[in-house]
Amino acid sequence: MTNWVTVPLLALAVAVRLGEATAGDPMQELVEAACPCATTADGAVWASHAAYVGCIGTELRGLRARGAVRPKVARAALRAARASTCGDAALTRCCIYATDDDVVGRCRLVTAATCDALDDGLDDGEADDAGSGSCLPNPCAG
Repeated sequence: MTNWVTVPLLALAVAVRLGEATAGDPMQELVEAACPCATTADGAVWASHAAYVGCIGTELRGLRARGAVRPKVARAALRAARASTCGDAALTRCCIYATDDDVVGRCRLVTAATCDALDDGLDDGEADDAGSGSCLPNPCAG
């Protein structure tokens, strides 16, 4: 039987299909413990965003080699890691809405100052700072 579970990668919930895995699976904690978004596993600041993405990639390759995660799930997790602020404290997620009535915006990784400038420059829309994390899934979707 196949179960749908939530894997806490990148401090966000990614719905994935992991075969017989269940919520609270040790594999999930392994990836999160090895590559937390805020700092490295030993508490140091990430050297770069690329270092963070590399950590996620290494962990996912190991899980795939053991058959613990499907290729499609690994690719989705790696895309979420690439579309995140992890490893780059200067970046934030900026939700850009074309009009004030929009309920779904575009997520962009920019500096907080750039997000503020976008907000000031939009006549009918707005730009909101959504903090750190990933743009996948879209945090600007209502």
